[in-house]
Amino acid sequence: MGFEKWLKEFNLEKMNRRNFLKTTGKSAAATAIGLSIPAINQTEEIEAVPVFTGNPFTLGVASGDPLPDSVVLWTRLAPNPLAEDGKGGMKNRYVSVQWELSYDESFNNIVLSGKEIAAPELGHSVHAEVYGLKPGKEYYYRFKAGNEISPVGRTKTAPQRDADIKSLTFGIASCQAWTGGRFAAYHNMVEEDLDFVFHLGDYIYEKGDTETLTDYRLLHAQYKTSQDLQAAHANFPFIVTFDDHEVDNDWSDDISDPNYPEGERERFLAVRAAAFQAYYEHMPLRRRSKPNGPDMLLYRKFTFGSLIEFSILDTRQYRDNQVGSGFPGGPLDPEASNTNRTLVGSEQAEWLLKNLRDSRSRWNVIAQQTMMAQYDYDPGEGISVNHDQWDGYSADRDRLFSFIKKYEPSNPVVLSGDWHSSWVNDLKEDFNDSSSKTLATEFVGTSISSGCGWKNQIEAALSVNQHVKFFDGDYRGYVKCHVTHKSWESDYRVVSSPSNPDAVAVTLASFTVKNGKAGAVRIGGVDITRIAADTMMAGQPSPVKVTLSNGTAKQVEVSVNIPVPTGWKSENVTKVLEPSDEAVFDVLVTPPAEMPAAERLRVEVDAGETAVYGPPRDIQVVSALSGENVQLALDGGSSTTPIFPTYKRLVPEDTWEVSNGYGWVGTAPFARDRGNADALQRDLIASREELTIFRVNVPAGIHKVYFLTGDSVYGSANTIIRSDNKLLAEAGYALDPGQFKWLSFELDGGSTGKEIDLEISSELGDGAWRLVAFVMKGLK
Repeated sequence: MGFEKWLKEFNLEKMNRRNFLKTTGKSAAATAIGLSIPAINQTEEIEAVPVFTGNPFTLGVASGDPLPDSVVLWTRLAPNPLAEDGKGGMKNRYVSVQWELSYDESFNNIVLSGKEIAAPELGHSVHAEVYGLKPGKEYYYRFKAGNEISPVGRTKTAPQRDADIKSLTFGIASCQAWTGGRFAAYHNMVEEDLDFVFHLGDYIYEKGDTETLTDYRLLHAQYKTSQDLQAAHANFPFIVTFDDHEVDNDWSDDISDPNYPEGERERFLAVRAAAFQAYYEHMPLRRRSKPNGPDMLLYRKFTFGSLIEFSILDTRQYRDNQVGSGFPGGPLDPEASNTNRTLVGSEQAEWLLKNLRDSRSRWNVIAQQTMMAQYDYDPGEGISVNHDQWDGYSADRDRLFSFIKKYEPSNPVVLSGDWHSSWVNDLKEDFNDSSSKTLATEFVGTSISSGCGWKNQIEAALSVNQHVKFFDGDYRGYVKCHVTHKSWESDYRVVSSPSNPDAVAVTLASFTVKNGKAGAVRIGGVDITRIAADTMMAGQPSPVKVTLSNGTAKQVEVSVNIPVPTGWKSENVTKVLEPSDEAVFDVLVTPPAEMPAAERLRVEVDAGETAVYGPPRDIQVVSALSGENVQLALDGGSSTTPIFPTYKRLVPEDTWEVSNGYGWVGTAPFARDRGNADALQRDLIASREELTIFRVNVPAGIHKVYFLTGDSVYGSANTIIRSDNKLLAEAGYALDPGQFKWLSFELDGGSTGKEIDLEISSELGDGAWRLVAFVMKGLK
């Protein structure tokens, strides 16, 4: 079938129910609008009233690919989602599943219903393509299987293609490594008023031994157990595309170096087929995207009235193998500009250009995976690029930019993910000439949870990349876009910790693009540029320093307040900021006097009607008891770093000595100096040994011990402390980077005092326990 014929036949925007049934044949359900996949063997028995070993809807529900008259409804039956065989606790039988659509979430007014067959060949997933819906309408949906009823989901159809809609609001998500956190960004996203959500890839992250369909099913099931991810899917229709980690890192077409080099193409294609099937089984995708072995049609178009048209790309299946080396950037390989090399393939490129040429929409959006803008990682005379991105396939970018320059599609915008960081880029006719014409705007969304370990290399080269209007690599979150006929606004919404479910999303920065003028402009307001606090002495007032700048052209009165827990005290600070002024607000906070503390405090900034932007407005505040009022106070770290006032130094070389009254027994731990915090928090002692012994001489009587664990830069393993195999204390979970926690327990020195061995171990995280400070205080 020729490409143009295929495009005409499968154009989702024009496909009505009759055409769909004609295209897909008799396997389409005869009941109104339900369409079943796959075509099943009619001799197989279908369980109409199945009995499950548990709740079959453990992976939630989802909807996706909204059209003016249709959406896809998804679920997967899995009473035991992490069963080792990857079958979700299901038997090898076909199961009848009913779906219902209603105007209300109580289902008092059911407008459509139908049945699907959950087949074992597709992991008992359900993809109900529902047609006959009203455009621009909100619906509620649910599934029934046997006597079980799924959670309720909410979805929304697209408006009519030519409808004059006033606005559209949507979210952008990508890159959600399970090890990076538990998706606090989604916890906040569900509070937004969105029409739909884009997911631009890296929905899962493969492991080193992920190869089979079972492997990929288990990974998807693990991710789908996240209640926050489930809530996001249940609240909004998703439009998804994959990147590399759904299959293998940096894969290109039928090659994935170094895991599957050219000599193992057939092996990699088998892996790709397994990954594609598992991806389809867990995504709200239409039948047209059902994989055929290692092939999967994922690029597609969506139009929302006369306002906006989206072309969703696949930049993995059709690309040439990567050239060059180095990470995050390496010397520019001459082959990167070879005109015979492609990132998107000739047919997809033709399809994209046709969309842009034929569009009558006010905004024309390319939603895809890797960053399109050029970025030179060498701040000197050389050129260093990331060859996995469009920089490694610059001929494709040149062809696209030449087309935009010639045909001038209305307001081109590019949406990207992949790079675990927030960017706003001017897409230039010539990136090496800052005065050249800006052809389009690129918004790169940060990750949901995956970290950006290469942000320092990016920041070091920002000065030689003048087309980059904004960059942040510190925070995880999502982008919220609000589009009208007059303007586009992108809010970079971030959280302080991807794994803290209570982390509140804030707007790090906002940018706008005006109709008819390419290039983003930052929206002015009061910006929080820094929040910092050194370790506080218990019972003594100390400042939390909040640095604010006024990005407006007017005076702004600003008040800063820090609500504190019971036993703490704080004072409000109010100042007037002149235009373009920057000031430090010293908010005095007094921690409790009787014990050390580690609390995450929220900073409240009130600028009246002026918007407030900046990083998450919470900070980990650590207080410590004075060493003058306790039996023992040790600051753990290296032999050369500063010591916290009134504390003694504790280093790995401190082996047990009776005269010292403390020390390591057996294999010594190691020290790390992060160099980025105050005397107490900057350094630490750690070990990955199965067990480390710290011996301490406990004087007569009962003593309270406080053990500070955490790391100012990296995440910390769950630190566990025992004595004589009896559990004394543990963190209970792996800590985030910059998070600290005081563990406490009692030691009994008896009537004369005694030596007690503390057995320190760890689990989870990076496998290393941390000791930042050790305090022993007698109890009266």
